Amino acid sequence: MSSETTPVTKTDLSIELLGRKFNNPIILGSGTLGDSIERVNLFLASKIGGVIPRTTRLHYAPGRDHHPSPHLDVMSGGNMRNAEWTGATIDYWRPFLGKLSENGRTIISISGRDINGCLAVCQELDRFNFPFFEINISCAHSNDAHGFITRNWEHITTLVRTLKDVGIKTPLALKFGHSDYIVSLALAAQEAGADAIVAINTLCPVIDFDISSGKPNFTLGIAGGKGGLSGKAIFNIALTDVFDLSKHLTIPVIGCGGISSVEDVIKMIMAGASMVEVYTAAHLHGKKAPEFLNKLVGDVDKWLAEHGYSNISQIQGLALKSVSQNNQIIPLLPKLNKDLCTGCNKCVNICLEDGAISMINNSQKKPKQFPKIDPNHCIGCGACVSVCPKDAIFLEAPLS
Repeated sequence: MSSETTPVTKTDLSIELLGRKFNNPIILGSGTLGDSIERVNLFLASKIGGVIPRTTRLHYAPGRDHHPSPHLDVMSGGNMRNAEWTGATIDYWRPFLGKLSENGRTIISISGRDINGCLAVCQELDRFNFPFFEINISCAHSNDAHGFITRNWEHITTLVRTLKDVGIKTPLALKFGHSDYIVSLALAAQEAGADAIVAINTLCPVIDFDISSGKPNFTLGIAGGKGGLSGKAIFNIALTDVFDLSKHLTIPVIGCGGISSVEDVIKMIMAGASMVEVYTAAHLHGKKAPEFLNKLVGDVDKWLAEHGYSNISQIQGLALKSVSQNNQIIPLLPKLNKDLCTGCNKCVNICLEDGAISMINNSQKKPKQFPKIDPNHCIGCGACVSVCPKDAIFLEAPLS
């Protein structure tokens, strides 16, 4: 919090999206955490704004009524690979649909690969009162195994138009995976009648294997050993896609992919997201996932209050307004706030320009040394600013 910020004592996290009001912008994304009514109810008892049960469909595809084994690879660094198939069919969820639709917080995820099957499920669900449907066209390992519909213009536009032409009244949010064409694909979906875009789903898929035996043993049971990558590794890809989509679309964007902290939530909303989906970070907390999500909601509330925002809508899209459309050619000179500096030396170590930054003795007791920046050698790369753990270095004015 900067010295100019005046904290507020009361904040409003509520979000208006597609004609419905949610208590806060955090949704549990679709996945194993929500693959049964018992698990869904655990998260409905939490503080989060919404819950998306595992993606459902009309019928299982041949040979896909059981997951490959193994199908989950918990990786280091807050990441995960998965090779699960779609969750339970609509037959499983049918007895619970009425009650789930009444809470106003359950969003149903439906597979969009089989257009006729998707239509049948949407028609059945449309008589209820769900806030919106999430149409999943982007499961990474499914796309790899059965064709990349997530980047197929014809499939996407036909899917949306088919659902809209029969009069599905529940809003449709298409869930995209990352691609170089995501903006063009989303624009096509918008033109076809999509009401919102969710970005992004798991990535690639990717391969990894265990080398402890001296041989490359695949860790996943799916053919080829690949699994969709999720978690912290994909966050900035997702953030960039949300930013680009928000610049070009007129329909809402829901941010998803690698969100693990309050800072990630804030960044997504500042990039233009109306709401955010969190999954992998919650999954990695296992049975304590509801507590993790409750804390995340509280952390967002605390962040807003500390930074002087009374309403979360005040930060939506802020990054869209602040990002320059021109290249910054004139170098910016790093400045030092001595009161924040701890003399850790990280700035000196990261600098590759000889003489640009060096440690000098401090006449005060703490820290014993602090960095001095030489404007004659500094090129304004910004690396020192990025690595400073205390925000003691910042960019201010162009070099003369």
